[in-house]
Amino acid sequence: MSGLRGAVRRAIGGGQPSASSEPDPFAGFRDPAGPVLVSGPAPRHDTSLDDDPRVVVLLPHLDVDKMSGGPNTVFQLTARLAGEGLRLRYVATSGAMRPDARALAAHIRGVTGVELPGDVASFAEASRRRDTLDLGRHDVLVASWWPTAHLANAALACVDAREFLYVVQDYEPGFYPWSTKAALAEATYGMPMRPVVNEPFLATFLEERRVGRFEDDGTPRRTFLPAVDREIFRPRPEARAASDGRRLVFYARPKNPRNLFEIGLRALRAAVDQGVFDDGPWSFQAIGQELPDLPLAEGRVLRSTPWMSYEAYGELLGSSDVLLSLMHSPHTSYPPLEMAAAGGQVVTTTFGPKTAAALASLSAAIHGAAPEVPSLVAALRAAVSASAPAVPALSVPATWDDALREVMPWMASQIRELRGEA
Repeated sequence: MSGLRGAVRRAIGGGQPSASSEPDPFAGFRDPAGPVLVSGPAPRHDTSLDDDPRVVVLLPHLDVDKMSGGPNTVFQLTARLAGEGLRLRYVATSGAMRPDARALAAHIRGVTGVELPGDVASFAEASRRRDTLDLGRHDVLVASWWPTAHLANAALACVDAREFLYVVQDYEPGFYPWSTKAALAEATYGMPMRPVVNEPFLATFLEERRVGRFEDDGTPRRTFLPAVDREIFRPRPEARAASDGRRLVFYARPKNPRNLFEIGLRALRAAVDQGVFDDGPWSFQAIGQELPDLPLAEGRVLRSTPWMSYEAYGELLGSSDVLLSLMHSPHTSYPPLEMAAAGGQVVTTTFGPKTAAALASLSAAIHGAAPEVPSLVAALRAAVSASAPAVPALSVPATWDDALREVMPWMASQIRELRGEA
């Protein structure tokens, strides 16, 4: 009988686990102190930093080779705080800092035009779970992604400020299926924070959902339209004229679910099959992530292009005719705006307040469509037949100084208020 009871206990999870070379799928759940919901450094008050108050900017990584639109926008927002007389500390909370502080300062200078001397800005890596985030009592934190918001919230116990600033660049719960991560991302909007929101479409979405602090119309916040550099993103008629036919560029990122790669590829194949591109020779180029060359229809091929520099990317858009760039999010994302500035036509997806009419109000060259294959095929047909304007019209700022003219003094005043200086 005891043997039978032992077998039953083993079957329902009791008793000693049998020896096995298989990894234990529940290893992370056995620690009574776990599971870890958001990994990262532990905030700690360091009295030696009390006389050097900083704006502490929390980023997932500080890797120059992996900077994209999101981190670079955070640099645009924070580096200009130096002009407001504030000192900065940038912290990588989960990834690497490389190659070094000098290269990071050079990258920020190249992106923003702001020179950050060593006595004004410092850089640190605190990416391992047992690392600490050392803070002075008068530091003010800036979060840039939902895990960094959890860290900033925990860090409030170490500083005088009772709130942090939060750069909100997308509805981040949508990055995940309904899950623990989605719930943790959603929770950040109710934390004691003051948001700076990238794009009015996103701000409207959050306000309509009445999510977290966006339910309170009295929460201090600012919204901005991102800038598109017209020196980088401009028509290049000579390159277009010299090309052999016309070109469609597909912003293809299969590893990023909100970019709807599968729907975009099916729509592109359907459009080719239905004769949308029969008006002459066309080439089809994929950018964004590494892909193999993929067949479309009628012998056409979508050819993958390796990662390119910012300047080369601008040249590509300026010499292309149509951009297919999907985004299942209330945020527009940058490529549609950049292509419109470069003189081409854009097909992208609608979402909530990001309607076709709202997108067209930014530029008549942006064709918004429902994230469905027939709607996208119709939008591709309209984009292919549209005439490129002599001078592209795009109602977003041309420089980041213009984009942030009202945001920067507001951020500086919020930081001083949180320090008790105002």
